[in-house]
Amino acid sequence: MSTQPESTHGSNQGQTLDESPDETPIQPTSEEAFIKAIDSIVKANMPSKVKLREPDPFDGSDSCKLHTFILQCKLNFRDCPDLFRDNSTKVTYILSYLKGSALDCFEPALLDPVEPAWLSDFALFIQELEDNFGSYNPVGEAEAELEGLRMQENHQAMKYFIKFMQLATRVHWGQAALQRQAYNGLAKRIKNDMVHHDKPTSLSGLRKLSQAIDAHYWERRAEVSCETVTSRASGSKSENKSEKSDHKSNKGSSQSKQKNTSSGSSQSKGSSTEAKKTNPDLSSKLGKDGKLTPQEQQRRLDKNLCLFCGNSGHVAKDCPKSSSASSKARASKTAQDSAPTSSDSKNS
Repeated sequence: MSTQPESTHGSNQGQTLDESPDETPIQPTSEEAFIKAIDSIVKANMPSKVKLREPDPFDGSDSCKLHTFILQCKLNFRDCPDLFRDNSTKVTYILSYLKGSALDCFEPALLDPVEPAWLSDFALFIQELEDNFGSYNPVGEAEAELEGLRMQENHQAMKYFIKFMQLATRVHWGQAALQRQAYNGLAKRIKNDMVHHDKPTSLSGLRKLSQAIDAHYWERRAEVSCETVTSRASGSKSENKSEKSDHKSNKGSSQSKQKNTSSGSSQSKGSSTEAKKTNPDLSSKLGKDGKLTPQEQQRRLDKNLCLFCGNSGHVAKDCPKSSSASSKARASKTAQDSAPTSSDSKNS
């Protein structure tokens, strides 16, 4: 009786120890759950693979475009190696992007019941394509173009070296010959600046130095352009200010001229009116010879008036308005000549 409870107690205790790990599983935290949810969303929306650009169709009209066309096709082969495992698939892919005369060239062989050898051999098909639509002498043409390649003063060194390296891959020149030819084709401004640097010992070193010098040149040119625009703007502002000040000064001078003109005209009007007032009409008192008429002389003598000015209180020789001795003498002589005539008229 005493042993049964002990065994029961022992068995219960053992069951409790064995079942405790299963009853309390570890739950993920809220942060871990959030990260897991974000990761699942990103993976669901992310594309499985980046799709490359399809090659431009080749019509065989320009042999220079054949090299670019083949390069674009090889990039797609590299991007999808699972799809282009055999040569026949590659050849079929290129044939699907041919058109015009290029497609017409391969049409008879494709329609022939006997398949040509190049249909299952990619290298042989590329050779067939280059034989028909490539340049006749690619090495000689590349050498001639490379020797005539020149960088103009307004060109960029980067574009010059891109074209140079494209041609360099088609010729069989050594590195020393390529470096010399690349230096000969550079612009003079870059060659002149190279005297301030160590001489490059390789083609890549020449390319890096030339592009660095060219980048500094265009940077400085942009700075000069900005400085020129700024100076022109400041110059135009100063010119506008000077024009405004000149306009104000011209306006003031014109106003003063108008005032002077108006005052001068008023003065001239006043002087002319005064002259009219001070200079009476003597046409009825003077004869054609400029002397007093006999009637006027007799009138002045009868009234004891001056024979020169016609006023009373003095005689012609003492007239204050007479400015010359000759005129006074002439006036007194006139008085003497007319005196007897007046006495004779009284006696008679």
